Amino acid sequence: MIPQLVQQLGGNAAAQAQVLTADPLDLVLRMEEVWNAANLWNQAQPPAGPARQGLFAIGAFSGVPMPAQPAWDHLIYAYAVENTRGAQILARVVRAFRSGEGLGIPSVATQRWLDATEALLFNAANPFAAWLSTSAIRPDAEAVRRNAYYRLFGMDLAHGTDGNAPYPYDKAEVANRTFVGLFEELLFELWRAIENIRNLVAGNTTDDDRIYRLAEQLGFMLRSRRLNALLGREELAATTAMGWVELTVASNTPVVVDLRAQGASAADRLRVIGERVRLMPHTRTASFLAMAADLSLLLRALEAGWVTDNGRSWLLYQSVTPPGVPPLPPGVTPLGTEVRRVITEWAAASGRDLKARAVPVTVLPAAVPVRR
Repeated sequence: MIPQLVQQLGGNAAAQAQVLTADPLDLVLRMEEVWNAANLWNQAQPPAGPARQGLFAIGAFSGVPMPAQPAWDHLIYAYAVENTRGAQILARVVRAFRSGEGLGIPSVATQRWLDATEALLFNAANPFAAWLSTSAIRPDAEAVRRNAYYRLFGMDLAHGTDGNAPYPYDKAEVANRTFVGLFEELLFELWRAIENIRNLVAGNTTDDDRIYRLAEQLGFMLRSRRLNALLGREELAATTAMGWVELTVASNTPVVVDLRAQGASAADRLRVIGERVRLMPHTRTASFLAMAADLSLLLRALEAGWVTDNGRSWLLYQSVTPPGVPPLPPGVTPLGTEVRRVITEWAAASGRDLKARAVPVTVLPAAVPVRR
């Protein structure tokens, strides 16, 4: 929701500043307005009742147009950003600024950032805590996010607590444990297809049918954890929190300046901030941040079933629509550029060569319709 809000406000430095210094309640109300507009339960009665809807109208962002639905990133975006360890690093920043002057005197803009950070990431006491997917039953927002990552992707974060102990969270019995293997197999097939786009002679190894089958199976897998919009609320809360982390280091923001952590890139700024609070980010932070938004686009496409047959596989490896292709449905666009970046950065972050296959992954055959 945070990147989308910045874009709706103009996508420039002034928009970033407006969001970073916003009242926490205004940000939470925007999140709730976005949730209500999405209406993932697809019922005549939207999630928010009259009282909550009345609050939307008095929020600072109530007049900002709603982007295309869903107006937030896929959960994989939050997973990628959180793997940088940025949230834990910012927790130390908040603690240091709130408990003393070891990091210096924060500017007024940074103090406003501190208010919002405590609310969005660390459950500062307010009547909207439950809307951030936390409560007395689930008090730890990071544990809630880890549970969601494991259920949807079968993956843990690359780090434990900020003291390097295993992070305690409820690990669900039902989870998509085969997601990574299937996804990396899809990326391998897509890389072969990208290599062969200009191959007009014999030897083209693009396998559109296999790409379709892999995309279909991944789509089924992701949707199986989404019945009745399960994990929708957790996804919105997680991507809002991690969007805040990314926005904090996206430029030389007031908190970055106060910490004397100016840098040429978000990864550089986070590294210097980590040095200031003695907790270093992941060594592949640049890769995680570089692919987060593109991963989100790719998984949204897989989950939405863009590739309906092998004649649509090109959507995942072409960057422009080939000649003669019928018009695409609204919102459907070729993702070749984004997929190329995902392949490069996923390989860098995971240390696995996605451009060479070790053992092929078995793809389940398509279901045969039963004639009655």
